[in-house]
Amino acid sequence: MKKVARRFVAVALATAAIGVPLAAFSQARYPSRPVTLVLPAGAGTGVDIIGRLGAQKLSEVLGQPVVVDNVVGASGVIGVQKVARAKPDGYTLLFAFNQTMTMNPHVVAKLPYDPQKDLAPVSRFAASPFVWMVNAQVPVNTFAELVAHAKSHPGKLAMGVTGFASAAYLGSQLLAYQTGAEVMPVNYAGNFSADLLSNVVQLSMSPAAQVPALLGSGKVRALAQTGMRRAEGMPEVPTVNETVPGFVIDGWYAVWAPAGTPKEVVEALTRAWRSVASLPEVKERLAAVSAVAVGSTAEELTELVRTETMMWGEVVKARRIVPAQ
Repeated sequence: MKKVARRFVAVALATAAIGVPLAAFSQARYPSRPVTLVLPAGAGTGVDIIGRLGAQKLSEVLGQPVVVDNVVGASGVIGVQKVARAKPDGYTLLFAFNQTMTMNPHVVAKLPYDPQKDLAPVSRFAASPFVWMVNAQVPVNTFAELVAHAKSHPGKLAMGVTGFASAAYLGSQLLAYQTGAEVMPVNYAGNFSADLLSNVVQLSMSPAAQVPALLGSGKVRALAQTGMRRAEGMPEVPTVNETVPGFVIDGWYAVWAPAGTPKEVVEALTRAWRSVASLPEVKERLAAVSAVAVGSTAEELTELVRTETMMWGEVVKARRIVPAQ
């Protein structure tokens, strides 16, 4: 009973810290039943790990169960489409990685939705870098050595990617564009960690949330992370930007509702997700996977999607990438 009471107090203090009366959630008609949170990714991915953490705490804040629904396929397109077509009542939400929202429009032909028109931004929940991982059998120990090796053996290093619309694939293209280092992307429908560990593929650019388990095997090395600065959770891993100035890819996780969701419902959800992001326990658990809580406004998320979508459009054009059919 004391544990429950402490949890209630923690949530109350978090909501009060950003000016959200707890009564706003307990007395309002929304939500009056369980909420479904669609994750357009499989088990064990960064979206799954961080999304489930958010769902658990969101349930406590809203006072209703939050049911996680992993909808896998087509580089996240199927899951996003499910939410875009859902009834706009706030009971079906999307928790997605930025690649599905800012990269897919440039690399997926005939995308069945417009991320900036068919979805209502709620909040950017967390941010986390990617980490370039290499199988321990590859004779490189630094990112500079990786670039040199790839340039002297063009197309020989196999790099696992989860779709040619993925952040990892576009990361490989950005690397080639900036350094001339060419790798060979190998497409997987889902998690390819086993093949990375067994040297079927030699390289990956993995979400930081997946890295601890990979490093624990002793079969891979972390060469560099893609954020602007070294993440607190892995200060020993340099950034790519330290070797290749200007190479920065931020990974982030955010929440959307279907377009047309009532403004007051979206506002309530934004307050709720910001409350979750402010909880000390959430910050601690995110830090354990080298992620940081954000808790942005809907307006900030809208602007981020707009600017990042433009940036990836420039890379796709420069590399002459043809959208996947």
